[in-house]
Amino acid sequence: MFLRKSSEENSFKAKQFKPKQNLNAKLFKSIVYSLTFAVIAILLVLVIFVILKSTNVFKETGFWSFITGTSWKPGKNGQGQYGIGLIILMTLVLLTISMLFAIPLTIFSTLFISEYLSVSMQKKVLTVIKLLASVPSVVFGLFARDQIGALFQLMGAPNNDNLMVAAMTMTFMAAPTMISLSYNAVQSVPEGYRLGSLGLGISKEQTTFKIIRKSASAKIISAIILGMARVIGETMAIMMIAGNSTGGFITDSGIAGFLFSSIRTLAATIGLEMTENSGSTHESALYAIGLILFLLVFIINIVILFMSNVDNMKYSRRIKREEKLNQNAIKKSKDPKYVYDKKVLGMMVHNRTENKFFKKMYSATMLLFMWISTAIIISFTFWILGDVLIRGLIGLSDPIAFIHMDTENRTGGGIFAALLTTLLLVLCTLVFAIPFALAAAVYLNEYARQNSILTKSFRFGINLLASTPSIVFGIFGLSIFIVLLGLPFSILAAALTMTIVVLPMLISNFEDALQQVPHQYREAGAALGLTKIQTLFKIILPNAMEGIITGIILAMAKIIGESAPIYLTLGTDIQMPTQGFLSQGTTLTTGIYMMVAEGIPGHGQGTIYLMALITIILIVGLNFTSGRLSSLLVQKSKDLKAKSKIKRKEFKTRNKARFKKLKPSFKFKIMKLQSKIRNNEIKLTYFIKLKEKNKAWIKRSKEYRKLKKGVTDHE
Repeated sequence: MFLRKSSEENSFKAKQFKPKQNLNAKLFKSIVYSLTFAVIAILLVLVIFVILKSTNVFKETGFWSFITGTSWKPGKNGQGQYGIGLIILMTLVLLTISMLFAIPLTIFSTLFISEYLSVSMQKKVLTVIKLLASVPSVVFGLFARDQIGALFQLMGAPNNDNLMVAAMTMTFMAAPTMISLSYNAVQSVPEGYRLGSLGLGISKEQTTFKIIRKSASAKIISAIILGMARVIGETMAIMMIAGNSTGGFITDSGIAGFLFSSIRTLAATIGLEMTENSGSTHESALYAIGLILFLLVFIINIVILFMSNVDNMKYSRRIKREEKLNQNAIKKSKDPKYVYDKKVLGMMVHNRTENKFFKKMYSATMLLFMWISTAIIISFTFWILGDVLIRGLIGLSDPIAFIHMDTENRTGGGIFAALLTTLLLVLCTLVFAIPFALAAAVYLNEYARQNSILTKSFRFGINLLASTPSIVFGIFGLSIFIVLLGLPFSILAAALTMTIVVLPMLISNFEDALQQVPHQYREAGAALGLTKIQTLFKIILPNAMEGIITGIILAMAKIIGESAPIYLTLGTDIQMPTQGFLSQGTTLTTGIYMMVAEGIPGHGQGTIYLMALITIILIVGLNFTSGRLSSLLVQKSKDLKAKSKIKRKEFKTRNKARFKKLKPSFKFKIMKLQSKIRNNEIKLTYFIKLKEKNKAWIKRSKEYRKLKKGVTDHE
């Protein structure tokens, strides 16, 4: 009677609780889906909007005339000439010269770091490379004008704004990204390749360049292509150091005149002319340049996708080949004779008969190049950071700059105003970006079918957005949020634009954090009767919180260091944000550019470098905080586990003492409850193991059926 009554009560509670659970699950799922499809809609609207805004100039001048034309002379009332052929050529020349320096530096320094340094030294050198990657593009441009430009002037350059200054600067801007990605590629090469090569008597240098480099070549090429995308899309630094002339190269003075020519790139053209265009046709031409940049990035992503597929195919072939070799080795192990493959035998003979002098010279030359490349990267990092540090500390001698930039009129704001505007922009951007990014990451990891075309297309679109030049987002934000929606140049308009910029980065980091949570946790939650939402909020998200916080901190660093979209949507005056999120102003990076481009009376280079120093401190601090925070969270979780073990032991000892004082009837009931709990735990572990072994059992049963069928057929 009692059992029937309790079962009726439980069924009533279940019926009362189930609809509420279903309602919450449907509501949460609809929110996740709607936010995710909003992200997809943003991508589609961005592409369609840029295409539609570009059609006007294509109708007037023609697509091929626009691309191949050599005259860029904007004019009012459709009287201008819009041909970007020469600008494309200048962009490609800049890219070629930059890569001529960046690719050898990347390959030699990556191989040296990975193959010749100890693990502790690898971490130190990679930390220095991360420091170089943390330097904003505006600070690169500021440093290049004063230091690299001065060096080339000593070599005969007429000024410090020319092609070679831009190329050398872009070399060191692209190198950190290329080295980091190439290092990961080299580290993924199996250790057996190194040991096998060295075991055959091949030198360390030949092993490094002829085996390891070739094995990681597909991923290294992908890293180089991403570095090329960085050079093509760079805007603010090029505007500061390239000269911005559309007249073409100087060929009268020979090679020196050509290398020291004033140039303009595609992205710099948009940044220079978008806010002061001379009419609808001129504006359409700038959008068409943005479309060309978008197409270039699309082609780059397709090439990277192809290279990754090629690499995966090579990996699968390599595994099959190794399996065949193992099978052949097992078969030939019965035969006492040693049989060598022709290629292996030829390589062994060649290795024995090779000239030792040539081998030593090759090893010494390669080692020298690796040393020099790594030394150049490290020296340049200390050069730029040391220069900014020294000049920034000199700027502290003028403390009035923190309050007012114009010492004569006491108007406008100072460094504090730019810093406060930057912090408000970061806060506003994250308020918009985090919900969209988290919803998209949850959809991709928990709800989406991984092999569906929609999921793959969505991931490709995220990668496409991540590598799109930020100036394209800037013109999109200017047209949509300011022109179409009527928002003023403000922190809000810049934050909405920066939301689109940081969304790909946040989605990727959040998805990685969710993927790192073991799948067994989800299975255990399901076995305990938790719904998908309860499993997500009580198990998955708490365990992924470390990666989520790290992604947010890295996004904050990116917002602080970004300048091109903010320059087009926030304003150009350094002033206090008295109207909150609707205030105009400048961030630290855009303030540096405006002071360099226009000049602020009463202040010199010290104030500009002080702003650059504050920006670098913020970005570097956030980048290294993300790593420290993740390690602290891991340590805290370990400490909590250790404390919980101690508490369990104390609890057990107390309970044993209490258990002895209890009556026999109570002891029997407690023992019964404990046995039930143990049985439930055993059932749960058995369920998890059963699910893991299920695939193996299915495979065995299939093999048994085939064997049985073959026996019956034979009979």
